[in-house]
Amino acid sequence: MDAEAGSRALSAANDLVELLRLAQAAAERVAQEVFGPSYEHAELLERDLQRLRRSADKLAKAIDGFVAREESATVERGHPCAAPATTTNSVRRP
Repeated sequence: MDAEAGSRALSAANDLVELLRLAQAAAERVAQEVFGPSYEHAELLERDLQRLRRSADKLAKAIDGFVAREESATVERGHPCAAPATTTNSVRRP
């Protein structure tokens, strides 16, 4: 995974976490407004969304760590497009 792909993956994972946060908040608001079986259903959805959100957060952290390690390794290796510096003996012409 190159830096650009890593950045896209991290952005997508963060979007997923945010989307699940919004969905969880909406389920919580629904639960506050209803009662009986609808309340129980909304509570179940809220718990499921919370579990998914924690899982998505772990994924985002794992991707962030992977991207950081890849960037560090790229810096240590040097940029793959950069030609290695070589020393040559220059010949002077009279």
